[in-house]
Amino acid sequence: MTGSALDEVREEASDDGRTVPTGRLRTALAAETLVGSLGLYSVIPVLGPLLAARSPGSGTAIVGIGLFCYTASAGLSATLVARRLRRIAYAPGMVGSVLLSALAFGLLPFAGADWALCGLLVLAGFGVSAHFLYSRVLIAEVIRDDIGRNRVFSLLQIAVNGAAALGPFLANALYSPSEPHKLMGVVALCYAAAAVVMLPGLPRGVRPPETSGRWPVGRKVLRQVVTTPAIRRTVVVSVLGTFVYAQFYSAFAFYVAERFDSAALRSFLLAGPAFWIVLLQAGVTAVISRLMRGGTTPFAVLGGANLLFAGSMLTLGSGLEPAVGAILAVLVFSVAEMAFGPMVSTAYAGLPIGSTLEAFNLRQVCWSFGEALGALSGGALFVALHDQGRGWLYWQSLGAVTLAVTCLLVFLSRRTAPRTPACR
Repeated sequence: MTGSALDEVREEASDDGRTVPTGRLRTALAAETLVGSLGLYSVIPVLGPLLAARSPGSGTAIVGIGLFCYTASAGLSATLVARRLRRIAYAPGMVGSVLLSALAFGLLPFAGADWALCGLLVLAGFGVSAHFLYSRVLIAEVIRDDIGRNRVFSLLQIAVNGAAALGPFLANALYSPSEPHKLMGVVALCYAAAAVVMLPGLPRGVRPPETSGRWPVGRKVLRQVVTTPAIRRTVVVSVLGTFVYAQFYSAFAFYVAERFDSAALRSFLLAGPAFWIVLLQAGVTAVISRLMRGGTTPFAVLGGANLLFAGSMLTLGSGLEPAVGAILAVLVFSVAEMAFGPMVSTAYAGLPIGSTLEAFNLRQVCWSFGEALGALSGGALFVALHDQGRGWLYWQSLGAVTLAVTCLLVFLSRRTAPRTPACR
């Protein structure tokens, strides 16, 4: 059933020689990502204040616990139950996941107890996590070439960042501590609308593929990570890139808040990547597609993105005038994110792993691991060095290590290139 239904989708592929999803599927995924992400990025900026207002007697504890509940659930919850999720077809699974997030976010203003707030955030995060897993596996199953996959993942990144740029304005316009239901009602409607626009473009009766074992990432795949150089290098380069990527939302956010008094400049710096991605992602994706047609691999693109991430870190520690250095760092970081974000999914979709579901489980584990370590480092080590007046040392050390590790990985990949047929 899975193969025949997906074949029907592939039969509507374009005639340009590349396997791409049908226009209906591509449009549905882009539209629902834009609308659903608008709901998500409207609530994220005010989630902390909302939790504090809903549970004033708990102090800051409920804010930290609640944010952890949502972040952990959105990052890994679906991966932990992936074997059960694969029993549900894509259409009901994807629609059900966004409706679950709509329900959980919509009920948040009416939850009085701390346990209820945390429980709803876990449910909302699970809906986000399940939808992400379903949609990425579906793209990987329908599209069989790296260039086509990267184009769709890039399109979704544009949609996400467009919503991320608009969401804070919607939050500021609608959120009130005394009347949070106004904003959360709109958030719920965004997710419900995402379900409506998504459904017509989804194949019917198609389920994700089987995994190799009972665990989200089975022993067979873990063995491949250890013994297969191509998989091992992809895992290391993606974890490293995710670690550095996480600095923007931890160390850099703290640096901007402490260093610059201008609210306009702070907003420009923190919103910069979303703005540049919406503006330039299509052009960067076209360049990457041209490079890949010439033989550039997903691993090489990820390595190049990591070098740009390293350049961004080194710029921050270069001693330039702070505003100039920060603006240049954001520009370089934005280009790196345009290459890195879509290509991570493309790279894992193309790994020689039998199940794309298991490949994306591996991707989620690696992404969450790198992001968590990056946030911990940026929120602890950088702050400690910054308070000692040596924040520049953090940026320079991180940039140098990223450069060294990435160059080593590229060198090793070239040295073992003649033996790659054994890694198929």
